[in-house]
Amino acid sequence: MTFLCAIFLLFLVHPSVILSSEPPARNGLDSDSPATLREANRVLEEELKLAGRPQPYLILDLPTQAILIKGRGLDLHRLPVLDCRTTDERRMKGVFRLVARPPIVRRKAVPTENQEQEPISLKDMPVAFDLQFQPPLVIRVLPIARENPWQWLLTMALNYWTSFRNGITALLSGNSATAPPAIRLTLRAEEAQSLAWSVTEGMPLLIRRTTDKE
Repeated sequence: MTFLCAIFLLFLVHPSVILSSEPPARNGLDSDSPATLREANRVLEEELKLAGRPQPYLILDLPTQAILIKGRGLDLHRLPVLDCRTTDERRMKGVFRLVARPPIVRRKAVPTENQEQEPISLKDMPVAFDLQFQPPLVIRVLPIARENPWQWLLTMALNYWTSFRNGITALLSGNSATAPPAIRLTLRAEEAQSLAWSVTEGMPLLIRRTTDKE
């Protein structure tokens, strides 16, 4: 009964997500804004350091709502983000490194004498997962509600429970800064699986924020 009530509340809180999977309108950026230019220059300076190394890296572009997988400064893949919500964007500066790639649930092969287990493929990747980074940062990837309603509901329920638990912990400890900054991204199933397939442990991440939030 409690779980059904939680589901009902989620429908009330996020009706637009349930009813539509269209990407939100992109707000135009003022290229003459000093804060916007400072933020763009900051990311460019940090990217130049990463581009000189062979390891691929990620750039999460919040103003254009896109994830860029890059190597040596070149775009290898671009993943559109349908919806993006952030907390404490002010702390999203510098280079973040992925702690671990998303877990993979392998298909169970039917045991036979001469059958080998199929290699992991893109379709084995999850469509909903958390990416944990250091310094502390959490990126939560959600599917479109219309494409995966039960997966979306479960992920949202876990997300609210985690936020509630972190809030209680911070209240009891008297430290409101204990929770790491978080980003919630809504991706289509193919893009989410492609992201899970592409990331590796220790992969660098840069975030271009909406403005320079000093």
